[in-house]
Amino acid sequence: MRLSDFDALTFDMIGTLIDFERGILDWARPRLLRVRHQESDDDILECYARSQMAVRKAEPDLSFSRRFPKIWAGIAKEYGIEPRPEDGASMLAAARQWPAFPDSAPALAFLKTQFRHLVVVTNGDRVSARAMANTLGSPFSAIITEEDMGVSKPDPGAFEYFTAYLARLGVPRQRVLHVAQSQYHDIGAAKRFGLATAWIYRRHGRTGYGGTPAPETFTPPDFLATSLEDLARQYKLDLAL
Repeated sequence: MRLSDFDALTFDMIGTLIDFERGILDWARPRLLRVRHQESDDDILECYARSQMAVRKAEPDLSFSRRFPKIWAGIAKEYGIEPRPEDGASMLAAARQWPAFPDSAPALAFLKTQFRHLVVVTNGDRVSARAMANTLGSPFSAIITEEDMGVSKPDPGAFEYFTAYLARLGVPRQRVLHVAQSQYHDIGAAKRFGLATAWIYRRHGRTGYGGTPAPETFTPPDFLATSLEDLARQYKLDLAL
């Protein structure tokens, strides 16, 4: 299997292209400093992951935008902080401005010249996804959100939705490469669905899964890269560019 075997790249957005961990830390740390002065980045991110999972489990139909007040309430409770009325809206506004990884936009601009379709498949909502896409230079032929799919990853219905969309454009499943950072939301689920995968190992050199839930089992990807720039580099080597 080679990177040049594919016609379409489908991307997770949050964590793969957008540095949500940096965004979470920049927003949460000043508020947590009131009670914890030396909390590590990973402690904060793992608390975020726990709270997000608890909210999703308790209210699976809650939209991306409406989850943030409840996620922060869970984090605040764990740290013994009283949430302020404006915190939920502030956290959502910050999420829509989470920074892109420095390599994301240049790599996407190159990959756009090489593949028929670059498609984002995100558990975010349309407003947030479009804001993030603008941050990345809007290189995508389609932005598919959980609002479109009716479910969120890792639900197999999400993968059924976007592969059916690409099939209508003449791209069969075997010509789709799913590119993502999350083992939990994407890599394991995509492999079970029968898609080829490229794992963007953003946390290389660090332990744990940070702000992303840990998977029950690790899924070896078809391609491994430490950044999107690294994936583009591998593609150029594949073509001897």
